[in-house]
Amino acid sequence: MTYQRYLADEVLPLEPAKAKRIKKNLSKYTLIDGKLFRHGFTHHILVCMDGEQCTRIMAELHEGICGSHIGSRSLSSKAIRAGYYWSTMREDCTRYA
Repeated sequence: MTYQRYLADEVLPLEPAKAKRIKKNLSKYTLIDGKLFRHGFTHHILVCMDGEQCTRIMAELHEGICGSHIGSRSLSSKAIRAGYYWSTMREDCTRYA
């Protein structure tokens, strides 16, 4: 997570395009006790996830006790309502559903 690394240590990636994107979007992210959170105007504060955690969250929301085998758009919206966020959420939910 490059945003977490920049907020913690102020280290930017070497590629100028990625560094510019991080600086541009940095106002949406907050680091609290070492955890990265994302906030915006239309939703509450969301916990940023990555890697295997995302797959587990999608599986639980899609197939678990609260699951209803929903489509990809509904799955990503349900993950946001549950308080989670990751940058490739829409694409991952489309592949999963």
